[in-house]
Order: sequence, then structure tokens, then C-alpha cells
Amino acid sequence: MKRIFVLFFCAIVVFQASAQSEFSLKDRIFFGASFDGLSLVLGSNITYFKVSPHAGYFITPRWSAAIGATYEYYNNKQHLFLYPIPFTGRLQTHIWGGRLFTNYVILNNVNDWIPLGLNFRIFTHAEYEALNYEIKFLGHDIAGREWQHSFLVGGGLRFPTGRRSSMNITLLWSFNPNLNKVYGNGPIIRIGYNF
Repeated sequence: MKRIFVLFFCAIVVFQASAQSEFSLKDRIFFGASFDGLSLVLGSNITYFKVSPHAGYFITPRWSAAIGATYEYYNNKQHLFLYPIPFTGRLQTHIWGGRLFTNYVILNNVNDWIPLGLNFRIFTHAEYEALNYEIKFLGHDIAGREWQHSFLVGGGLRFPTGRRSSMNITLLWSFNPNLNKVYGNGPIIRIGYNF
């Protein structure tokens, strides 16, 4: 894990020289958060939310890297928990961890290609994520927690909302689906905001 952090920060230093000189330090640093899910319905027996705040750095105006934390809360008061294995009884769990990611804007303004007044960017995304969860979350009767390490790749759309801010929709797939116990099979959809 330490090697990944060292490589992450070395890449920022090495590639900073290739960035444009008018791109100031204040313009390079950004913060944000993404949300994978939210379910807080009144009268419902299920409460679920996940938030992933992050801090990042623009290596170039199109290429950024960031580090973030992840927290997920799930509380099911019903007697049947269906995902991913049937489980009877109340389940309340906390999942937490961290992530390193990078993305690159491959198309800076869609309106340049399709002149319909659509102002958004298309980007690619690669990520390493480590999540710690209760083994019981998967329907096993074993106590304790374990780590899930995932490599996620995909892309998304970035909608500028100001000079430095944007709303992002990202679609990701796991590079190692056999280990993807928390997410299950299929794509991961994230909605986030940077400022």
C-alpha cells in the first residue's frame, strides 16, 4: 500500500513539469465527493448511503489524480436480506476504506464535435480501491472483517457548473470481478461533484 502512495505522488512531481505554466497551484488543487447510493425513505425498513470525499491535483489541465476515503452505512430492519446471499435477521453494517484514482479528459467539449449546445466533457477513469467490510455482510455466520481490493476502470461525463466546479457521472467496471464481493456483478455508477 505504501508503494502505491509513493508512486502516486512521484507521478504528480514528475509530470508537473509538462503542465502549462499559466496553470497555477490554486487551479491545480481540487476537492469533491461522489455518492454511489442513497436510500433514506420514510417508513422504509432500509437505510443506505455511501459517500466518498476526495482531494486531488491536476497534473495537466486534462489529467488529474486524487486520493479519497469511502464510508458506507447499511441498515436493514427487515427479516430478509437478499444481496448477495439470502440472510434472515436484522443487518446493520459499516464499510470503510480508501481509494486512489486518476482520470483524463479525452474530449474537452462535446459541442466542438456535435454543435447542439451540449457543454460537457468525456473522461476515462482508473482506480484502486480498498474496502473493509464485515464478513457477515455476505451472509456468512463468521464474525470479523476483511479487506476487498479492487481495480476499477471506466469513464464518464463531466458537466461544468462554474469556473472550477463540475458535476460528474462515472460508470466503472471491476478488473477483478471474482474479488468484487461488496459491489456484486455489473457496473458501478457514481455521481459526484468537484470544486
